[in-house]
Amino acid sequence: MVWAYWIVVTFCVYTIAGYAGCLWLLGKFKKKARLQAEILPQVSVLIAIRGAEAVIEDKLRNCIASDYPKDHLEFVVICDGPSPVVETIVQRYGQQRVRLLSVERRGKSFALGKALEQTTAEIVVFTDVGVRLDPHGIRRIVSNFADPHVGCVSSEDATLDSDGNCESLYISFDSRLRRLESNVCSLINASGSFFAARREVCQKWNPVMSSDFFVPLRSIEAGYDVVVDPDAIGYVGSVRAEQEYQRKVRTIVHGLHVFFCHLRLLNPCKHGLVSWQLASHKLFRWMLPFALLALLICNAFLWKDSRFYEITLVGQVAFYLAGAVCWSVKSLRRISLFKIAWFFILGNAATLRAWFEFASGERYVSWQPSRR
Repeated sequence: MVWAYWIVVTFCVYTIAGYAGCLWLLGKFKKKARLQAEILPQVSVLIAIRGAEAVIEDKLRNCIASDYPKDHLEFVVICDGPSPVVETIVQRYGQQRVRLLSVERRGKSFALGKALEQTTAEIVVFTDVGVRLDPHGIRRIVSNFADPHVGCVSSEDATLDSDGNCESLYISFDSRLRRLESNVCSLINASGSFFAARREVCQKWNPVMSSDFFVPLRSIEAGYDVVVDPDAIGYVGSVRAEQEYQRKVRTIVHGLHVFFCHLRLLNPCKHGLVSWQLASHKLFRWMLPFALLALLICNAFLWKDSRFYEITLVGQVAFYLAGAVCWSVKSLRRISLFKIAWFFILGNAATLRAWFEFASGERYVSWQPSRR
C-alpha cells in the first residue's frame, strides 16, 4: 500500500506541476526558432453561431475594425440552424465583405465544414462570436505563417475573474503551459476562441470533432508545427459559475473523442516529443480524478502507520470539504483557498462525468454556446 501511495503521489504531482517543470527545463536546452514576418495572404474568418442574436452585431463591428487589408479579408457567419434576426443583421454589413451561411442544425463542426467548402482563402481564422479581438489580432496571428513549418497558430485567452470563478487563474496557467509546449516542440491544442490554420490542414474536415483539438493534431500529422502567439489575444468574458461545470463536461467529452481517434500519435518512435506532450497534457489530466480517488483510499489505509499519513489524510479531507461547502455557500468563493478548492473539485468532478458520458456514447454534436 505504501508503494501504491507514492506511485499515485508521483503521478499527481507530475500531472499538476511536474510536466510544466519538465517543459521549462527542456526549454533551457531545446528551443525551436520561429519565423514571423509581415505577410498578407487571403484570409477567411469563420464565425459559427447558435442563438447569438444579441451579440453578433458587436462581433461584426469588432472584426471589421481589424487593420488587416480589407481586400484580403472576408468574414463568414455560419448559422447552425436558421435565424431571421441574424440574417437581417448580417445583411447590413454585406458591403464590408461579410456574408451569411445558414446550415441545418448539426453542430458547430458541421457548420464550419460547410463554410470551408465555400471559401478558398489560403489562411482560415476561427473565432467565437463572444470573443473580442485587437485591431491587429488577425494581422498578428497570420504573421506566424511566414514560417513554412507552421501549420496552425493559437491565440491566447484573456478574461476577467467574476462570481468566484477561478477561470482566469486556470487560463493564466494554461497559457504559460502552451508557451512552454510551443517553445519545446509543438502545441497540442489551440484556443477555440481564436486560432488560425493553413487551408491544406483543414482538408478532409471532420464534421463532429472539436476543431480546436483535431485541427492542431491534423497539422502535426501533416508535418507542421503548431505554435502559440502571446501577442494574438482573444478577450472573453468569464463563464458564470453555474455554467462552468457543464461547459467543462462538454469540452472534455469533445477532447476524449478527438484523443481516441488519434491514438496513433502516442507512438514515440514516430512522433517523438509530441507523444509525450499529448499523453501528459491530455490523457494524464483526464486520469487525474481517478488518481486522486486512489490517493485518498491509500491514505485511508495508511493513516495509522505514522503521523505523516495522518496529516496528509486530514489535509485531503479538509481540502475536499472546503471545496464541497462552496457548492452551496457561494460567499466563500471570495476566499482564495475555498475558491481554489471549489474550482479544483468542480474540474475533476466534470472530468469524471465526462468519462461516464463519453463511455455512454454522448458526443455533444449539437451545441449551445456558454453565455459569457
